Amino acid sequence: KSWISEDDFYRPSPGESSEGMANTNGFGPEEAGEAPAPGLISALDLERLSVPSSESGKPKMSPEREQKGFSVVHRRQMGLSNPFRGLLKLGSLERRGAMGIWKEFSCELSPLELRLFLDHEERICVETYSLLRCESLALTHSDGRFELVFLGKKLYLRAPSRDEAEDWLDRIREALHKCRPQLEEEEWETLEYPEDSGEGQPVQSDSTALLQYSDAPGSSLDWTLAHEPELDAIKEAVLYVDMDKTWVPFIFSLSLETLKCFKVRNSDKILSNSYGIETIQDILPDTSLGGPAFFKVITSKAVLKLQAENAEEAASWRELVREVLMSYLESAEEALTLGGSLDGHSQVVLKNIVKENGFLLQYLVAIPVEKGLDSQSYICAGCSRQIGFSFTKPKLCAFSGLYYCDSCHRDEETVIPSRLIHNWDLTKRGVCRQAFKFLTQIRNQPLIDLKLVNESLYDHVERMGWIRQSREQLKLLGDYLIMCRSGALKELSKRLDHRHYLLECPHKYSVADLRQIADGVFENFLQSLLQFASHHVYNCDLCTQRGFICQICNSSDIIFPFEFDTTTRCSECKTVFHRDCQASAKSCPRCERRQRYQRKLEAE
Repeated sequence: KSWISEDDFYRPSPGESSEGMANTNGFGPEEAGEAPAPGLISALDLERLSVPSSESGKPKMSPEREQKGFSVVHRRQMGLSNPFRGLLKLGSLERRGAMGIWKEFSCELSPLELRLFLDHEERICVETYSLLRCESLALTHSDGRFELVFLGKKLYLRAPSRDEAEDWLDRIREALHKCRPQLEEEEWETLEYPEDSGEGQPVQSDSTALLQYSDAPGSSLDWTLAHEPELDAIKEAVLYVDMDKTWVPFIFSLSLETLKCFKVRNSDKILSNSYGIETIQDILPDTSLGGPAFFKVITSKAVLKLQAENAEEAASWRELVREVLMSYLESAEEALTLGGSLDGHSQVVLKNIVKENGFLLQYLVAIPVEKGLDSQSYICAGCSRQIGFSFTKPKLCAFSGLYYCDSCHRDEETVIPSRLIHNWDLTKRGVCRQAFKFLTQIRNQPLIDLKLVNESLYDHVERMGWIRQSREQLKLLGDYLIMCRSGALKELSKRLDHRHYLLECPHKYSVADLRQIADGVFENFLQSLLQFASHHVYNCDLCTQRGFICQICNSSDIIFPFEFDTTTRCSECKTVFHRDCQASAKSCPRCERRQRYQRKLEAE
């Protein structure tokens, strides 16, 4: 559907004056006596419109334009939205996932970010990449593949052609040039004040007039660090913080988990604030504060405007914070990729959860290690409230291994998924409110791939071994029902109760699935699905035609790959044979025929 309709064209009524018409369009008055005539404006007329007259200096209208009686009313003036407003480019690109599988997305490039949508019409946005974080971009292959690097993390994309990929890269470079011009040209001009003539104050430059701080940045500041660094500190140094237009010194200590801020009082370090790595959103240079030694840390709580001793020290802080942030994001992504490729709804739900509780993903499949209160600096992991035996009694969260205050931990109990996966431990343990909410939100999402996390669980738990065999049978039966035109798949989907991943991968489980397996409920559920699907395949004319004949005994009985007790499959060509026939045969007959045919082709 076109975004330009007949309503966009305004044609004046005969009673309206030509003067009002001229004011509306921004042109001079039309000559009287000329009747309007239909017609299109040619390219030459457009050029005449854009060239000013030598006499008046104003645009001169073409004769045809003077005869036209319409003006364009923009859709924003009518209150209608325009989805292309502000976009540099939009189109379809394929993105390579963690498992190496390419998936198509609808992509939009705005002046500040690149957005990936699962469905362009429903506007389901699954990924957003800020161009401020883009470090490099390059064309990697002639078939249209190219890559973008955001804070060390590579995004692999593929366009339909090389020309399309180069066009995307050109538009991204254009956006980068506009939103980050200082990256291409970091040259600082030294401003020198004229000598004081005695008649008045020295002249103040425009750059220093923008910000009025009580302490001039970089002048007579004490950068001495006279205290021992924290035991877990990667970097610790004095930084000045902008507090109400005043630069106040603090000691900042960066570890793999937190960014701590200390005050110095009576020669003692006193913890003033602590920012978890999961709360840090970005760290950027902020030259508007006065120079390259200034930067800001954007967290979910506040924006910290900081000053380092020099430009090199500021760059070192930015680099280290980004490396620690990338380490956290990789651990969170590792937990995400354990679920394989999720459907669109699961991706949207999971993305909303990550925004709030992203750091908890790393504990979903890994048993947490209790590190002690001192590792948290005696601060609650949820609200930064001081905890300890001198303050509020700390409470341990069995899901994350972190300590919380009594407001963030209400002794709610649940089974810990990581202990269930690795130890088949069904004991309920106390978790914090944040973890309890997180587990409630993701309990029905198939995020756990047992083949990647702990495949040995199938061997050590007899019930899980039967579940794996049943899941593999159900997947094979699902392949038959998907190809069948009888409508049986629709009935099976109703019985699946929104668990469509059971037909996709036999090793994907949700937390609710594992709980039901432990309670003995999941077996009956699977058995009912197997009975329905197998009954359909055996009695459907279309499905039976997709069965196999044993090529060893050449029996007329139709066999199927999901009959694990009596049949087996060739690992190479996937042909189905009787289990007893395969045991007596030396090799696969079909593979032998294919090899003979291949040798014959090579000989010719």
